[in-house]
Amino acid sequence: MRHGLLLLVALASACERRAPPSVEGPTATVAVPSASAVEPAPEPRPSASAPAPSTSVGVRVRPPPERPPAAPTALLAGLPRPAGAHAGFAGPVDPGKDKQWLERLASAPITEITRNPGGATITLRVRFGDGSRAVFKPEQKHSASNFRGEIAAYHLDRIVGFSRTAAVVGRAIGYPHLVEQLEASDADGKFVERLREEVPARDGRVAGAMIAWHAGRLVSAEPPKGWTDGLRSKEPPSEELAKRLPEWSDLVVFDFLIDNTDRWSGGNVLSLGGGPLIFLDNASSFAPWRASRGETTMARLSPICRFRRATVTALRALGPAAAPDARLGVRLSSTLAADPLAPVLSKGQIAGVDARVAQFLEHVTRCESELGEALTLSL
Repeated sequence: MRHGLLLLVALASACERRAPPSVEGPTATVAVPSASAVEPAPEPRPSASAPAPSTSVGVRVRPPPERPPAAPTALLAGLPRPAGAHAGFAGPVDPGKDKQWLERLASAPITEITRNPGGATITLRVRFGDGSRAVFKPEQKHSASNFRGEIAAYHLDRIVGFSRTAAVVGRAIGYPHLVEQLEASDADGKFVERLREEVPARDGRVAGAMIAWHAGRLVSAEPPKGWTDGLRSKEPPSEELAKRLPEWSDLVVFDFLIDNTDRWSGGNVLSLGGGPLIFLDNASSFAPWRASRGETTMARLSPICRFRRATVTALRALGPAAAPDARLGVRLSSTLAADPLAPVLSKGQIAGVDARVAQFLEHVTRCESELGEALTLSL
């Protein structure tokens, strides 16, 4: 009996000396997809080759990173860029960092996958071995989420020269690894079950858009009600409108080109820290069924007759008057062909892009006949 009591005391003492598992606490920083500012310093992470730490029963251990895909060399060698005139002005994104971001997004080892809260569709937060982060939008059955639209919107943004979207590349993740990572992060069981129901796997892998991310504060930049009133008038816009009007105008043009149907449903017109607009959340663009019907977001464009001259100049250089191989559709098709998940858009969707460029330029011509070139291109 005495020996049994001594054994129990020894076991209790050993349990008290065991160090508790470390827990990553919440931070005060709001993480925002982008490709601009410098990432925060990476947190210390165990290397992929390090042995798994010993743990007590019930403590979840993250699975080691799966073997990452090869870097997309063709895409890195031919980044989507303007050929000449472009529409860009100082925004929140530095395209000079695209190559570094695309290589990381496409081929860096993934050490952590967690749920990205909020939103009607499934999105995931990803952390790479170097501590940098991304958002992963997987293929899913929800009609409002088209991950290929995110990829195509990034390429179009860079070719026209807006430089306001995050860098995006296609990537596939092993389905079992994805589920293991979520379970290791203590994701809600209902969310994991929802993922199983809504996210399809093809050959055991989940395809999606990997989107660059940095720490920052999102600030609403929604225009006031009736902001388009007077934008087909010779009267100058109010001082309040004039501050953001060039960016709102560009946003409407961008959404028209990518056929984005979900910008103005609330909460999708945003700036970083109150500065320039960032064009976030483009998964409702390039819907295949809309392309087959020839539908566009012309109703949003029609009330506006004030545009930035640089934007119109850039699109004229990519429009029907340009040489066939210089048009936006051909250039977009060429760079998208290098994405790891190509084909990204169908031939019909590419043709729809060129049709919308022509429609936009026709609209500008009508505006010039009403207001004159100086007012139409006054932003």
